[in-house]
Amino acid sequence: MTTLTIVKQHMRIDYDDEDPYIQTLIETSEIYIDSMAGELYKEDEKAVKLADLLQLKLINDMFTNRGSEISSNLKTDIITTSILDKLSNYS
Repeated sequence: MTTLTIVKQHMRIDYDDEDPYIQTLIETSEIYIDSMAGELYKEDEKAVKLADLLQLKLINDMFTNRGSEISSNLKTDIITTSILDKLSNYS
């Protein structure tokens, strides 16, 4: 499970001003992953690790961009797509 401490270490954030926003991103990214892939993946330890990796990526992307909008000129995010595909196989 991704925690505020883990996210801040991953993103090298050493101040507390953004904690409420980061916590919201943690919750939102978990809802996103569960809604896209279901929740059966949580029964497999390796799948949970993949979901944790994806969650850190999503949080970092949303934090850096301050939103979830993706520019239309970007290629499909293969990491996100492939992990979601793998996690959804547990449904």
